Amino acid sequence: EMSGSYQEGSPMLLFRVASAAAAPSSSTTTIPHLPVRYEPLISLEHVNINAGGTWTEQLSRFWFSVMGGADDPRGAVVCSQVQAAGGPMQGLHWANFGLQQFHLPVGEPEDSVQVVRGEVGLAYTTEELAALQRRLEDASATHAVGADGSLRITCPVGNRLRAVEWAGAETWFGPKLLLDPREERPLPGGPSRGLGIQYVRFDVPEGAAAGICRFYLRLFGATAEVGREGRRPVCVVWLGHHQSLQFAEALPGEPPVRRYDGHHVALYTNDFAAVYERSREAGLVWNNPRFPHLRYDSLAHALRHSEFRLKDLTDPDTGELLYTLEHEVRSVMHPGFSCRHWIAAEGEAAKEMVGDYPTTPASPAFPDREEL
Repeated sequence: EMSGSYQEGSPMLLFRVASAAAAPSSSTTTIPHLPVRYEPLISLEHVNINAGGTWTEQLSRFWFSVMGGADDPRGAVVCSQVQAAGGPMQGLHWANFGLQQFHLPVGEPEDSVQVVRGEVGLAYTTEELAALQRRLEDASATHAVGADGSLRITCPVGNRLRAVEWAGAETWFGPKLLLDPREERPLPGGPSRGLGIQYVRFDVPEGAAAGICRFYLRLFGATAEVGREGRRPVCVVWLGHHQSLQFAEALPGEPPVRRYDGHHVALYTNDFAAVYERSREAGLVWNNPRFPHLRYDSLAHALRHSEFRLKDLTDPDTGELLYTLEHEVRSVMHPGFSCRHWIAAEGEAAKEMVGDYPTTPASPAFPDREEL
């Protein structure tokens, strides 16, 4: 099975494109560059899922006591900012896993629950995975043990999680090959039991995988490929060093993909200004009304916020809408970037970020990968 078990030494992929648009002038592009294996996407940062009308003891116990996330106090600060701007958010908790997070708003709107159309993969060390299984059993939490030892878990509002064993050197996931949790700076709230979000896997309609792959290749310049798991086409988009977004097609006879409910993912890119300009030219930049204080009508606005949003994944060959998934696209200057302390004051990237890994592609992840 492919999903979620990518370890150190996984091959670099062969489909790679350069920036499709000329970069803006140097006066607007003083953003540092943090070199990573899977350029230019630096890391997957968070998954945002509405958790209902009010925060409950059940939610707190599941995310922090059972799953082993760290309770990040910045969530309350962001909630206050949204409320001050007129947003409907009634509460916000952040559950940290390594350098990644689940953002869990409540009361936005009242009783709103969001469920990712797929699953989120979380990595744990061998010892922590065994401890997680014991906590799940003690809490009578909904879960099953896979044939590979992974744990398939359902959160209190219905999101599917998969906890997988990380067998390589212990590391968090981010813009560095190895981020030893014993040496690196944890996010506010202290260290977590899990190493981080390794992948998010989405169910997509039949026939969508190749077009979605083209979307990431041409809009983001991402490292990506399409292959098959048995008869199922899957697009894999790689980020940073150890992370991926996966888009798995429904097969004939399987239930249709559920309607999109507004959940979103956040990621960091080394090519922020160019990705914004390509998105704007394609008519994809989107102002989310739930954040009335954030607008991205120009590159200047996007640079001011160090982020912008899009939600329509379209086939660049045909313009067809293939999938809806809000992306919060961030630059490394975003105040929430977990590794900003690595960026020198003069705006140069800190050195020796990448580590020792092959700079030329090895064999692809899918022997029968599709040409795009």
